[in-house]
Order: sequence, then C-alpha cells, then structure tokens
Amino acid sequence: MDFKYKTIAEITAMTDAEKDAYGVAKRTHEADLVKTQIEEATKALKDDNTKLAKTVKEQGVEMAKIKENGKVVTTKGKLLVELKENKDAMKSIAEGGGAEIQIKALVSRASVVDSPSGFMLPEIGQLGVKERSLYNVLPKVTIGDNNTHGDVRYRDWDESTVVRSAAMVAEGAIFPESTAGFRWYTAPLKKVGDTLPVTEEFFEDEAAAASELEMFLEINVSTEIDDQLINGNNVGQNLNGLLNSTPAFTAIASGIPAPNLKDLSIKMRNTITRTRGSKYRPDMVVVSSSTMETLVLAKNANDNYIFDESTGTLAGMMVVVDENMPDDQMIVGDRRYAVIYEKAGLAISKGTVGTQFTEDELTLKARKRMLFLIREVNKTGFLKSTGVLADLVTLGM
Repeated sequence: MDFKYKTIAEITAMTDAEKDAYGVAKRTHEADLVKTQIEEATKALKDDNTKLAKTVKEQGVEMAKIKENGKVVTTKGKLLVELKENKDAMKSIAEGGGAEIQIKALVSRASVVDSPSGFMLPEIGQLGVKERSLYNVLPKVTIGDNNTHGDVRYRDWDESTVVRSAAMVAEGAIFPESTAGFRWYTAPLKKVGDTLPVTEEFFEDEAAAASELEMFLEINVSTEIDDQLINGNNVGQNLNGLLNSTPAFTAIASGIPAPNLKDLSIKMRNTITRTRGSKYRPDMVVVSSSTMETLVLAKNANDNYIFDESTGTLAGMMVVVDENMPDDQMIVGDRRYAVIYEKAGLAISKGTVGTQFTEDELTLKARKRMLFLIREVNKTGFLKSTGVLADLVTLGM
C-alpha cells in the first residue's frame, strides 16, 4: 500500500495507537525509499564500472599499438584524429543520411552529466532559529473553552494604598489602624499568527514538503512568541513582556573587588528577598549569551576560568540564556510568578483568500492565543539590570 504523509492537524487528531501505527508506517516507508535508492545507486555504479573496465581494456590495446609504433598520442589528439577520420560519416548524418560513428577516446566520470543514479537523501534540510529558552522554563496554565470573554481577570492587593500600622499598645491606649485596599484587573488574551499561500498542486505532488510548510509556520509563530515574552511592550496586540513588567534595579557602591555577574546576581536577588523573603525565592537569571560571556570567559591571575559551567547555575539560580534578551541587560526573579496562560496547542488551518479558489490556491494559517502575565502584586519578585557593565562598575566602587 502506498504511504501518504499526514498533516500536523491530522496527526493531532489521531489516537495514541493510530499515532504509533502511523509512525511505524512512516519509518518503514522511508526505510524502503532509502533501500531502493541504495539498490539503484549500486546497480548504476556496477554498470559504470563494467563500462569503464571495458574502455580501459580497449585503451590498453591502443596504447600497446602506439608503443609498438613509437608514437605518443594524447587523448585530445586521438579524439581529433577520430573525428577527422569520420568526417564523411558525420556529414552524411548532418544531411539526414545514415551512418555509424565509433569514438574510442577515454571515457571518465566527467563525461557523465546529470546522472540520475546519485544517492538521494529522503529528508528535507532544516533552517535554524533561536533556541526556545524562556518559554520552556516558565509555568503554563491552559485556558479551556469555558472562558467566553477571552481574558484573564484577577484581584490583587493595591500596594499603593496599603498601610501597616501595627505597634506596641499600652494599657488603655487606642490601637493603631492599618489600611488595606484591593483592585480588579483584566488582561485580554493576545493572538499570534502567520500565513503562507500554497498551490493545490503542491499539496498533491509534494506531500512531504507540504507537511514541512505547516511546521515552518508553527516555528514562525513560536519564534515570535519567544521574542514577545522578553520584549513585548504591552502596546496594541503585543504581550507585556518580561522586560516591560520588571522593576529596574539600582546598583549601590559596595566596594566589591573585581565584581562580575555572580556578584550582580546576588545583589539583585538579595534586594528582592531582603524585604519580601517570606514570599519570593528568586530562582532564575535571564541573560543573553553575549552578556553571559563576560563571566564565562573571565579568568583569574593564573589564567584559570573562574566560572564553573557544569552547574548551570549562578548564585544558586538557574541561568536561562535567551538570545531575545538584549545584550548588557539581565533579569533576576522568581519564575513561579511569571505565568503563561494559553489556549491548548497551536491551530493550523487552510482556506481561500480573494481569488485563490479560482486560481487553485490555498492559504495556510497558524495561530495561537495566549497571555504572559506577572500580576501587579508579583512584580516585586523581579528586578532587571538595564546596564550590566555600568552596574558592575558601581558595585566595585
């Protein structure tokens, strides 16, 4: 039975048993393709070797004759001689007559052009994109279909109105009075998407490549999400990214000798926990690889590296190297409070736009609805350095 590649949507709709069966059939089909290609390539190579052996044998006879006559004729010269000898026959062929010409010049691989017998790799080469880092480490909450308003609503303490007035009270004295306030917030889900026009013939004739296009769109959407998680400015349809949601850290002169990223990370972490340690346990440092190199490549006076990469941590916190993070910036925080709310999966659909129906075309569409949220009352669990090098200088003062 001929194997037919499934689309991502078709695979998603399968049961686990159907997915397993499809995977086995796909691997068997591709193994058969490779086996057939190997057999064809082996046969073609065997035929070429047979022809080459025959040619070499014939040339050996010719070389023996040349040696006996004491003459040396190059392949190019021999070819010219043979063409000259067959001049009349070639003229007859050109005028529509019949004739037979036999050229005995040496045949090499360079004489074979566009041979179909090469070994064909069945898979399609892939493009590279930035590694998915921050998305993979943040907590996620799936929003079901019962969310009819398409948003997330929550209530936080209004810290700007909170007053804590507890104090020691003398006998018969009036108790102090504190102030507490709350606020409601609403954050709408945002939509990320991409489209790609494709002809109907492409889907019919290039099933493997067609499935790659769906994956291409999925990767495009995921790449945009990764950038928005860091850099979204909460304007229009943009997410409220980590940088935009995080308060700025103010470095203080601390007299630290030769300060590095570990010193800065500790200072930022302690600034968070010094007054709010009952709630927060900062556990991640988000940084770009270029900024991280200022520590990774640093050496002591004996030219030994001072940072142990094997732990993957900095001051006890997980290092999240995300290339969407601007250079010379860094974020420290408690990732439990940076939550991704999302509709399950990523929707892939097909449809026609404009005159595509009459032109036998389709448009592939990928879309995802989601929200990145650090609640107002949780933003104090994060700090950002917008000038790492400048902050390190300050810590050393």
